[in-house]
Amino acid sequence: MRFLFIFFIQLIMILTKNVNAEDINAYSKSYSVWLKAGTILTKISDQTIEVLPNGIFVKVLETNPNRRDIFNVYNKNGLAEYTVPAESVHEYANETRLLPIPETANTNAPKSIFKNFNPKAIFDSQISIHFDSLQVSALNTIYNDETAVAPAVRYEARTLLVSQLPLKFGICLNYQSAYWKNENENIKLSILSFGPQFGYPLYDENEFKFLGLISAEYAPIYEGSTELYHDKYSAMLFDLGLETQWKTNFGVIVLGGHLRHHSIALTDTDRPSLELTPKEFSLNSLGVVLGYKIEWSL
Repeated sequence: MRFLFIFFIQLIMILTKNVNAEDINAYSKSYSVWLKAGTILTKISDQTIEVLPNGIFVKVLETNPNRRDIFNVYNKNGLAEYTVPAESVHEYANETRLLPIPETANTNAPKSIFKNFNPKAIFDSQISIHFDSLQVSALNTIYNDETAVAPAVRYEARTLLVSQLPLKFGICLNYQSAYWKNENENIKLSILSFGPQFGYPLYDENEFKFLGLISAEYAPIYEGSTELYHDKYSAMLFDLGLETQWKTNFGVIVLGGHLRHHSIALTDTDRPSLELTPKEFSLNSLGVVLGYKIEWSL
């Protein structure tokens, strides 16, 4: 009995060692492909189904080199975690070798049914609404007011280029409006701005992502208006943001916060008693964001 027990223990150790060696050997032969948003993945451990909320680069290898209809998807630790059908996998036409040569005696293996995917660019786009608290005390000398903070709403559309680099870069477009009232008039501030934006993933998992963002924007429209007067400003805006991305049944929802700095100068006004001073001053705003992420390609 003792001999049998030792034999089975050694057998289990040998099998475990072989499995690990096979996993390592398989991962070494894997290659990078692109899985588009909406791809259906089957988890190997429990056969549950998951849907990709956005496209990603992954390492894959066919489970059967003769058929090439199902592919293992490897995680960051080099272990096969999911399977995916061949029709969901997209390779790049400019790769040196689209498919590895299978190590099999069958030289008449059928061709892979991979879709050939060679987009000019892949984009990560987002539409958002921001609810900001805007410090307007710097404008009190212009509007003869003592208001310190005004509520503001900002609408944003942005597109970032997706690549295998961790840093994303693109462009953002914002329109913001703020309203407040002093003793004499209702005041509206309207801002249209655009500029380059950069994003860096601080934490990245399947269900949850944490992204840092920075942008610099030029404002062709930065205007304050009342019932009687109209004021124009030149402006540059700088944004620092932190956003979380959550995978839901409705797509990828974005929540976060942004700090913005407005560097402005009064350039034109029809107020008869107001000189164009001060030449330069600044405003700050702090707010929360709710957004929805969309991915597309050219």
